[in-house]
Amino acid sequence: MIKIDGDHLWRGGQKIGWVEDRHVRAEDGKHLGYFDESHIYSEEGHRLGYVEGDYLFSESGDSKIALEKISEEIVGGTIPEIGKCAVYMLLGS
Repeated sequence: MIKIDGDHLWRGGQKIGWVEDRHVRAEDGKHLGYFDESHIYSEEGHRLGYVEGDYLFSESGDSKIALEKISEEIVGGTIPEIGKCAVYMLLGS
């Protein structure tokens, strides 16, 4: 489980990264990717996934995850749902 506290991302009491201006960064500052209103992108700008209805889909089409499950895995914070989905895709649960 990842906890969002402000813009900071925590797992098991250890800071693992942060979200800044729709960009997700690892604790060491590495840019992992970013998101817009409905899509998630890699650091190189390749589409990784998108939200449609109540699901997060991988761009390749091999994954469909209920937003409810993501809300259980990524808790806290005030970032939008697509931001939580980006954290889920880029840092795992």
